[in-house]
Amino acid sequence: MDRRFTVVTFITAAVLACLPAQAQMTKREFHTDLSAWNQTRLTESPATGSADLVLDLTTLTLSWEVHFTDLISKPIAASLHGPSQPGANGLPFIDLAPDGIVSPLKGSAVVTEAEVQYLLAGWTYINITTERWPYGEIRGQVDVGPRN
Repeated sequence: MDRRFTVVTFITAAVLACLPAQAQMTKREFHTDLSAWNQTRLTESPATGSADLVLDLTTLTLSWEVHFTDLISKPIAASLHGPSQPGANGLPFIDLAPDGIVSPLKGSAVVTEAEVQYLLAGWTYINITTERWPYGEIRGQVDVGPRN
């Protein structure tokens, strides 16, 4: 009788210990640091930034918060691009600033299954374009995982 109680208690504890991990599996975190050095064209700018994104795998909702500073000229657009490996260019698929480009940018959007795969593969980047740098003043490849 004692042995059964011990086994049942152990199994129950193991299942309960796994529950938080399963809950975390429904969300994925991403991060990037933005700078002119990450652009594919020569860009000279002191601007920097960072972005944290969270993908809810249940609803396919991507939420973001993007901070940037020291842009040389007026920002034109802030977008999430893909699919694109580091150093290559992709097409914008989410406007990160539909209400205007003022740091911090906060928002959310529903993404497609294909866009989820781009994110999970590391094939997306954030690009902030300005009047001076219409192809992008600062950029950052989005990494799977939270800020270190």
